[in-house]
Amino acid sequence: MFANYGQTSKLLENVCDSGNHWLIVDLEGTTSNRDGIGARITVTANGAKQIRETSAGGSSMGQSMMEAHFGLGKFDSEVSVSIRWPSGLVQNLDGISTDRRILVVEPQ
Repeated sequence: MFANYGQTSKLLENVCDSGNHWLIVDLEGTTSNRDGIGARITVTANGAKQIRETSAGGSSMGQSMMEAHFGLGKFDSEVSVSIRWPSGLVQNLDGISTDRRILVVEPQ
């Protein structure tokens, strides 16, 4: 969804199937805040790293996406995910399949 000042908001849907791969990471904090705001998520695929930090309140006329979306291009093998929670805990997950959404719950 996007909006320009003084204009009606618009919702776009990407319906093309480019054959590229992806991973979406949802967080659920237990010791940290419930939504994992402030967590740093690192996905490593084929030696390349992508980093996302969860945040809130950075959107106009809408809401920030709470999940972290990683575009992986043509890479379709398993990836590694590392999460540094706001509590300071670091959680590592290996062997994560692509083209899916995962929910990661902070260990207590």
